[in-house]
Parts: sequence; structure tokens; C-alpha cells
Amino acid sequence: MSERRPTYYVEGSVVRKQAALPQREYDPRRQTRRVPRPAAKPQADVRLKTRADKALAFNLRYTVFVVFSAVIMLGACIMMLNMEMQISDRQDNIVALENKIEEITNENDAKRVELENMYSLDQIRNIAMNDMGMVYAKKGQIIYYDSANEDYVKQHMDVPETK
Repeated sequence: MSERRPTYYVEGSVVRKQAALPQREYDPRRQTRRVPRPAAKPQADVRLKTRADKALAFNLRYTVFVVFSAVIMLGACIMMLNMEMQISDRQDNIVALENKIEEITNENDAKRVELENMYSLDQIRNIAMNDMGMVYAKKGQIIYYDSANEDYVKQHMDVPETK
């Protein structure tokens, strides 16, 4: 009766294939079974191995490119952080200037109110009439005329009297 050899499955990309285990040869000197060495590797395997070795090998151009890219990226990050700091400083400066403007505006408003309340219109009229001798205009002293420019009037000569 023939001896049955054990088999196992080799996973492939398309179909499962049944392959036999290697046959062990009997060596009477050792009293052990010896597994024959596999045959020499095909040429395709050697080419694949050399390609893999080249891919893993040190490539100076690629390394220089990666280092250059990293330096560029680091420089861009530093510039971005610097710009963000400048923007933050300018925003703080703007807030400080706005606070200063608000403070000055409040001071101006307080001074305006103080000046408005310093003298009343009655006090100004009394000082003008009693101390400086001013009088109200009489009827006929006020002359009305039309002007092309309403912003200001320049007087080049005396205003003629009307009858």
C-alpha cells in the first residue's frame, strides 16, 4: 500500500492550491530524517530582493529634500507665530488707545459742561451792558442782504445806509 503524505493548503490570491509537504529522506547514520534543501531561487526573486534593498538604502537626494522641507515648514511656523504675536500686540495697543480716547472724550465733555455752567446768559448780558457799555440794536440798524456764499462774509467797505 502506498504511503500517504500529509498535505497543507497554500493561500493564493485567486485559488487555493493543494501542495505537499517536502519529503524527508532517511539517513541511516543519523537515524533521523533529513529535509532536502530547496532549489536555487529563481531570477525574479533575486531582482525583487535587489529592488527592495535599493528602496531601503540611504538616498542622499531624498534625505536632503526631506530636511529642506522640514526647515521650510519650521520657518513658516515661526513666521506664523511671529505674525500672531504682532497681531495680538496691535490689538492690545488698539484697546489701550480706544480706552485713552474714551477717557479724553469724557474729560472734554466734563470741561464743556463746566464751561457752559460757568456763566449764565443773564450774567453775560449784564457784564456786556453794564461793564462794556453794549446796547441792543435799534430798529433800522440791522440790514439784511442776500449772499452767494453763506459760510462767511468779508467786508471790503462800509455798509451803505438805507433810507
